[in-house]
Amino acid sequence: MTGNRKVYLKSIVCLGGNDPDFRSVLSPMEARRMGRLLKRAVWTSKEALGQAGIEIPDAIITATDYGCIVNSVEFLKAALALDDTPMRPIHFMQSTHNTISSVIAVYLHCHGYNTTYSHRGSSLESALLDAWMQIRSGEIETALVGWFDEEEPLCAESLRSIGITLEDRAVSMVLSSDGNGAVREIAPPFNSSDYVF
Repeated sequence: MTGNRKVYLKSIVCLGGNDPDFRSVLSPMEARRMGRLLKRAVWTSKEALGQAGIEIPDAIITATDYGCIVNSVEFLKAALALDDTPMRPIHFMQSTHNTISSVIAVYLHCHGYNTTYSHRGSSLESALLDAWMQIRSGEIETALVGWFDEEEPLCAESLRSIGITLEDRAVSMVLSSDGNGAVREIAPPFNSSDYVF
């Protein structure tokens, strides 16, 4: 049966512009060390896993067009200030695209496959295809797939001038080889608009 198994969407949790009470999954100390995007990523991941009845997934696969852009901009602003104000290391440490999947993995104590796709315009499709292929081939049974981006005013203004819109989004979904209680079966081709509600 390996190689042609069906793949199911077990759960999906989406956040638009409004934030939930992060204290339901993060302690004040944890939340203080995370930017808004990371808090949203951890919260939606934990909620999606809870809805699917899974504690730790076999893989964490993340999609992001621009990563933690707010932290990247803050780090660059501090670097360009050229004064004696010390730079906050947290902005540098949380400025890379793969920070999101790493933070989720640390929070969940997940030591499995972990990767990030950052293909503007097709990030989510790439992440879903990776998870689908691995589940279908029998490499893994479950995957937590996330799609995370945030607005940053300075970048949003510049990108808008060339026709690109930054969006606040946090979407976490659980894919599985087990169809019990699934939302639906999924298969390529994937379209990101199918996964935002």
